[in-house]
Amino acid sequence: MEMNELQRELLALHGMESIPAYNGSQALELHEECEVNAILLDVMLPEMDGFETCRRLRRQEDGRHVPILMLTALDGDEFRQRGFASGADAYFIKPFDPDEVIHTLQSLLAEPSE
Repeated sequence: MEMNELQRELLALHGMESIPAYNGSQALELHEECEVNAILLDVMLPEMDGFETCRRLRRQEDGRHVPILMLTALDGDEFRQRGFASGADAYFIKPFDPDEVIHTLQSLLAEPSE
């Protein structure tokens, strides 16, 4: 099963709906077209990586306060630092603990926006 499908099932188990995007450009388009509460973002995407996608999302007015969780196979302090520097609120390395991702997502969604 593809990671995108696993993430959708994980979110559905917790009563959350998801809209998949398969590259950075599509994620940006969907963010503009749909009202989203949070974004789960892989770093290794075709066309535009997750770091650049995250930076572009943060530059959009309605993307400044949307929680962004990066889920990636890229391990190491340099990648984690790049993730946070690009605007991610959390950085999880695959294979990640699904409960930890859900807990973090719920916590970020519960925080009042600025």
